[in-house]
Amino acid sequence: MELFPEIDINKTANRVDKFLKKDLEKLILMSGRSLTDLSSPVLSEAPSHRNGVNSQEAAIIRGLDAAREVQAIHHTIVNLPETSRTILIGLYIKHESWTLVQQRIYREHTQLSILRRQALIQFADSFDYYQQHYGCIPCVDLHVYKTEL
Repeated sequence: MELFPEIDINKTANRVDKFLKKDLEKLILMSGRSLTDLSSPVLSEAPSHRNGVNSQEAAIIRGLDAAREVQAIHHTIVNLPETSRTILIGLYIKHESWTLVQQRIYREHTQLSILRRQALIQFADSFDYYQQHYGCIPCVDLHVYKTEL
């Protein structure tokens, strides 16, 4: 028995990328927060605004508690190593250019792609823990396992 099943690194990174680009915005809207709340070291308990999400959109999420998911995402990001945190906040929260993020982490442009993929994998690994910590049901596993291929 394998303790940690082998993951497909590229497909997992792509899945996390899609999650942070598409699903995160919808969860933010449903939770009544703003995207910039996630870049703060501390996430307040109160939403920054009331959401205007209709019941049809709420049904799409199918039971996900958006506020808990957002807390799990926030704590996942802020507890990543500094370089990974800077990359994810820059690219996915603040929507900064690759050039600006690259300057912030003081790395060559060619390294940013590798470090971004590493940050996405670290996010997937840590997100499992924070979803459980905040009681998110269901827990979303962002990993793509080689046995799934």
